Amino acid sequence: MNGEPHVVDAAPDTPLLFVLRTVASLWRQEQQKHNVEEIARRGAELYNKLAGFVADFTEMGKRLEQAQTSYSGALAKLHTGAGNVIRQAEMLKTLGVKPTKQIPQGLIELAQQETLELEDQPELP
Repeated sequence: MNGEPHVVDAAPDTPLLFVLRTVASLWRQEQQKHNVEEIARRGAELYNKLAGFVADFTEMGKRLEQAQTSYSGALAKLHTGAGNVIRQAEMLKTLGVKPTKQIPQGLIELAQQETLELEDQPELP
């Protein structure tokens, strides 16, 4: 062996096949080392990307829950309680207001049902 790494001296009495096999083995080891380093680098990148994705996904879930809560609150204002918006709008129609658009019948029925349920509850002393 020479003083430099991966350099083999080929003496006249050394079989050439042995030298070639040794060189091939050294190259293979060097390539495997490079592959291990690349796998470690890519593994770290993948893990970091996954951690970022999980954080974003968790935040998105929280925001969706907030949006659902806001949606439910707004919908309740439309059709829940004696002073709900849909009921008030329908009462205006009975007073002669002539709208050009219609509220979906399902929401009107839901608002009326909510109002009737409230009226059926006994008053507290």
